[in-house]
Amino acid sequence: MKGYGSMPPDPSAASRLESDRGSMIPEFALAAPLLVIMVLGIFEFGMGYRERINITSAVRSAARQATNLGEARQADYEALQGYRSTMARAKNVTIDKVVIYQATSGGAPTNATCLTLAPLTTGRGVDDHCNIYSSFQIENLGATYATHFGGTGTNIDNDCAATSWDHWWCPAADPGGERVSEQGGPPDYLGVFVEVTYESYTGLLPSSVTMTDRAVMRIEPKLETS
Repeated sequence: MKGYGSMPPDPSAASRLESDRGSMIPEFALAAPLLVIMVLGIFEFGMGYRERINITSAVRSAARQATNLGEARQADYEALQGYRSTMARAKNVTIDKVVIYQATSGGAPTNATCLTLAPLTTGRGVDDHCNIYSSFQIENLGATYATHFGGTGTNIDNDCAATSWDHWWCPAADPGGERVSEQGGPPDYLGVFVEVTYESYTGLLPSSVTMTDRAVMRIEPKLETS
C-alpha cells in the first residue's frame, strides 16, 4: 500500500502569488499621489486654522487694550502694540491693515467706509469715526507712543495734532469726536477690524488668501470728572 507524503506545490498557486505581488506596484503608484495630496491638504488646513486662531487672538488683544485705556492718549498705540506682539508668532501672514473704529451696539462701524478704505503709509481715517493703520505703520510704531501718536492740539481737551497717526478718531479729542468712557455717557463701543494675507505653504490653496477678523467691546466705564 502506497504511503501518503506531502503534496507537491501547486504551480498555479505560485503563479497567482507572483502575479498579486506584481500588481501591488502599479496600484501603489496610483494611490500614492492621492495619499500625498491628502496629507498635504491636512497640513495646509491645520496651518491655516492655526493662523486663523492667532489672528482672532491678536484682534481681541488689541480691542482689550483700546477699551481698557478708553480716552487715554496712548490708547491706539498700546492696542497696536498688543496686536503686533501677538502676530509676531504668525507664519506666512502679511498684515494689510488694522482699523480701530467707533461701533454700534451691534458691532457695525458707525461709518461703513471705515472697513473698505485702503490704508496709506502715512495713515488714513474717517473724521470722528475711525483710524486706519497700514502694515508700515504697525511695523514702525516707535519706542514710545509720543513718536507718532503724542502730538497734541491747542485746545483745552488735549486733542490730537494733525500729524498724529490717530487724529481722525482721537482718543482724547474735543467734544463730538472723543471716545466716551464716562459711566453716564454711556461709554462707546469700540471695534478692531483686521485684514491680512495668508500665503499657502503647499500651493494646494490659491497662492494667497485674504483673511479678516474683528472684535467689538465696550469701553470700560470710568468715573466722570468735573
